[in-house]
Amino acid sequence: MLAIFAGTKLREVRERQDMPQAELAARAGTSVRYVRALETGKKRKASAELLYKLAIALDVLMETFMQHQPEEHDNFYYE
Repeated sequence: MLAIFAGTKLREVRERQDMPQAELAARAGTSVRYVRALETGKKRKASAELLYKLAIALDVLMETFMQHQPEEHDNFYYE
């Protein structure tokens, strides 16, 4: 199973907490432009360090931002 970053999930969590992108960026030590790029899918990969900082800033687990995709060789995929 693959776990890939999903910017839409980042946006959902941030908006649910009514947190502006600027505040999230400041808390995570990155730019508003980068947060926006992650949320819109213009940037599809983020470092584990940044995902950790975003998770801390939003008080959630890093896994919250992941989308799980089964792979062909996963046993449960064929059952």
